[in-house]
Amino acid sequence: MTRIFIAIFVALALSGTAQAQPETDDAKAYEAGLKSYLDGDASSAWFFWIGPAERGYRDAQFSIGHLYRMGEGVPSDPKTAAVWFKRAADQGDPHAMLNLALMHEQGFGVTRDLALGYAFAARAGRLLKGEEFERAKLAASRIAVGFVDGDPERARRLIIEMDREHPIGAVATGGRPAAQTR
Repeated sequence: MTRIFIAIFVALALSGTAQAQPETDDAKAYEAGLKSYLDGDASSAWFFWIGPAERGYRDAQFSIGHLYRMGEGVPSDPKTAAVWFKRAADQGDPHAMLNLALMHEQGFGVTRDLALGYAFAARAGRLLKGEEFERAKLAASRIAVGFVDGDPERARRLIIEMDREHPIGAVATGGRPAAQTR
């Protein structure tokens, strides 16, 4: 069930985020990778996306994380997926945040940490709209049930810390690295 949810969510995320990208070499490489991915060639998509991802292109970081999480075109490696999702999340990608929330909830590639999972889901919910917002809210609610007797105060502190380190308004840069937003 979770795999189906993630697959649908990723298809929406991959198709939705590419529309707002600036026309740069990284954007062109990302678009070529997206075409390859949608044509069923995840291995080629990885080659198009890895350079932009390493240079800080947020959507490529998310997409590389997705390939490693799902084992598409590369061997499945949840730990590597989490690293790429974290890089994209630090730049304000709500889809990466939601993936990290679910990974922390399940302990998939990361240490199981319900408070951190809740913090990522809550933060994603502030950036998403419509149906995607409802998914983030559902994830946050489901994760919260798991730590009712745990440490909800820690979750609140984590959200505050994330906001301080990566303010939502400052990191929502349309896929460009923060250094390119001036």
